[in-house]
Amino acid sequence: MNKHKKSILIGLIAVVIIMAVSLVVSKNKINKDETYTVGVVTSLSGPGASLGKPWVQGMELAVEEINAQGGINGKNIKLVVEDDSMNTGKSATAANFIIGTENPDVLTTLFHISAIAMNPISENAKTPLVTASFARSVLDNPYTFKINFDSLTGCEDLIRYAKENSQYKKLGVLMSKTGYNEFCLEGAKKAELDISEYWYEFGEKDYRTHLLKAKQDGVDALLTVGIDFEYIEMFDQINELGLDMSFFCATASECIFNESLASKASKLKGNVLSVDFVDPEALPDSDFAGKYNEKYEKAEGIVLTYSMIGYDQMMILKDVFEECNAGDKECIFDGLKKYDGVGSGIINSSGFEDRALQLDNDVYEFVDNKWRLIR
Repeated sequence: MNKHKKSILIGLIAVVIIMAVSLVVSKNKINKDETYTVGVVTSLSGPGASLGKPWVQGMELAVEEINAQGGINGKNIKLVVEDDSMNTGKSATAANFIIGTENPDVLTTLFHISAIAMNPISENAKTPLVTASFARSVLDNPYTFKINFDSLTGCEDLIRYAKENSQYKKLGVLMSKTGYNEFCLEGAKKAELDISEYWYEFGEKDYRTHLLKAKQDGVDALLTVGIDFEYIEMFDQINELGLDMSFFCATASECIFNESLASKASKLKGNVLSVDFVDPEALPDSDFAGKYNEKYEKAEGIVLTYSMIGYDQMMILKDVFEECNAGDKECIFDGLKKYDGVGSGIINSSGFEDRALQLDNDVYEFVDNKWRLIR
């Protein structure tokens, strides 16, 4: 091939590439003109799917309601959902894919590790990221907003109540090495400086050595933020060792949420206290639960809680979107910062402060196989 023909071929290829890119950009612009797009990355398979699925279903329920009522400013909300199997590499890939193909108004994710992986992508694209992480370290990205329980303030509230009401003599923490537990300890130390620490790697299930060491150290109450398999093993092993210890956990709706956990917790010799921003006993009879259970398989406990969080998150975004054009990320970012909690959300809040949603925590005691509000 001579140089002239080669130059023509290269030129034609360049024209085709430019046209293809222009079509993609044009398609994205049309989509942005027609919809408010929310990119969702979470675990729909593998670890975390038991929470990721109902969280997405709650968002879908809200979007269906909003769109059925005419949408926002005459435009529908569109969810673009990608499964990351709680794998940070997949989280990043999914976020890049959504940014590249959909140019969403907002990104959102459920778990802390996913948010950390998505943070640089969100920041680079100047796209707001909303996460339901318990830990404030996700806020290192200036475009990230945190909803859901805050382990820093929640654990402070719980231990302050326990200390003021003489619920322990010597406090310890039994915790996995995770961001939300590190923030929990930081919060607890605002109320109690003398805390013995017993740390383990996330995923471990044998806590006997730590429990026996805590007993030897005179600890009579343990604090933790965990998930179901951790609580199951802790309850079983405390009972197996015959330890007379109180147990402080967060949140109530995640600590004890089914008959199996309730049965194990009821055998503990000490008191069981928790803190939560939702009433774990009232939620199953709420209007939201009725709507969710009518559309999906009947849920209870933690599944219902996370579906409600997904629903409420979309209602917060609805209120913010109403003041912005689709595609105006700067307006949406400013709207989230200014959101004051007054709107169509079902969780009581006073809006965002330093990009963390402010929630009112209540203290609960587990008595007679159920959570009882005590403050």
